[in-house]
Amino acid sequence: MKRTSSNASTAAHEGPLFSASSGHLKSRTVAGGYARITIEVDRLSTPEPGQFVLLRLREGPALPRAFSVLAAELGRLEFLLKLDGTLREALARAAIGTEVVVRGPYGTPYESRIGRDRRYVLAGGGSGIAPLLHFAAAHPELTEAVAFGVRGRAVRDLLPETALAVEEEDGETATDRLRKRWKRGLGILACGPEPMLRGIAERYAGEPGTYVSLETRIGCGFGACQGCSIETRSGMLRVCRDGPLFACSEVPWLR
Repeated sequence: MKRTSSNASTAAHEGPLFSASSGHLKSRTVAGGYARITIEVDRLSTPEPGQFVLLRLREGPALPRAFSVLAAELGRLEFLLKLDGTLREALARAAIGTEVVVRGPYGTPYESRIGRDRRYVLAGGGSGIAPLLHFAAAHPELTEAVAFGVRGRAVRDLLPETALAVEEEDGETATDRLRKRWKRGLGILACGPEPMLRGIAERYAGEPGTYVSLETRIGCGFGACQGCSIETRSGMLRVCRDGPLFACSEVPWLR
């Protein structure tokens, strides 16, 4: 497994640690319990695939929450949100133009954690599809195939350019599609609900190049509060600073 280099460590902390940038809700589409939103923001380094930002509404009671980035270009960020929390629901209701506070980017880019000696099948479930689509767009040379799955056909309306397995319609999940697309010699990058990641870790943990992107409650975003610490074979590591991507071999508790 390729360990994080000093350059990757630096990349994980580019941008302001404490200061925040002002952004505005530019567009939003809601379907099937998810929302695809675009935020225009000034003075923010463009996140690399696998990095995340902390968002909150300028006006409102919700604390900042961490969100993976679906797509990024200078001055514009796009997200795929599952509407299952106070802030997510507020973003789904807020008027276009509402001010949003953005801090980051944080986390280590996926590319800095993986080996470049193989190509990868990207396995994503629900909102975990977002960072994998970002990775696929930035690194087609490392992407062999995608295996994405959701519950609810309406989500297809949010990602019309993406092939999705809808469990209720197709009788397939992301892990079903992964089994069809993966073969020895390929790696795996997986992001999604923990039960999905546990299933992948159990089936493919012995295979080299198998990585999982972990989701957890993020506090500060840069490792100071240690609220996102997890147990690994190397000791306690922080999802926000050392991850979010980890080799399956690093996190045996997933199996």
